[in-house]
Amino acid sequence: MKLMEQEFADIRGRLYPLMMDPVQIQAKGGGQMVNGQIAEGLYVIYGIEEPGDKIRYVTYQDLRDWGVSHTTVHITAVQNLKRLTEGKRVTKLDSAEGGRPMFIWALADGYDAARILLTEWLQDFAEAVPGRLVLGVPHRNWLVAVGDADEELLKVVARRVAHEHRHAGFPVSPYLYTFDGERIVRYVRRQGE
Repeated sequence: MKLMEQEFADIRGRLYPLMMDPVQIQAKGGGQMVNGQIAEGLYVIYGIEEPGDKIRYVTYQDLRDWGVSHTTVHITAVQNLKRLTEGKRVTKLDSAEGGRPMFIWALADGYDAARILLTEWLQDFAEAVPGRLVLGVPHRNWLVAVGDADEELLKVVARRVAHEHRHAGFPVSPYLYTFDGERIVRYVRRQGE
């Protein structure tokens, strides 16, 4: 058992969450890739950074070999992503007339979409946008956050997210999401709005 624990200890600092379309999870992992549903149509997987800018996906066999749970892998991966993200800046775009902030993570490090798991950032975004926070993660290298008070901006973002998802090499989700302060859910405009 010590050897298996040591193996997890050896990789734990290189373990990160990744977001992936459920079709891709099945196609690339044949049902063996450790994954979890975050919200409708939004799934997290886990990768170990390897030399040469390669990622090895974590499988259920890895969990058995290491003697750790999915929860342990998730918590470790998110903590690593949080450390990787510290000190990095998100791009904030405003319209010329102001009042239409939009935040975009596009560092192209493969983890931009996974930053949807960093709830502290989501809280900050929610406080900065007018209306409810709306998030899009069309592919692994893009996370956009806007408010739903500006219906025209929201329509543009929804179309762009769907377009980016259709043409992505590493698709995540064509849907929009919101963060209610505790969890991420698929965005649905409220009646009467």
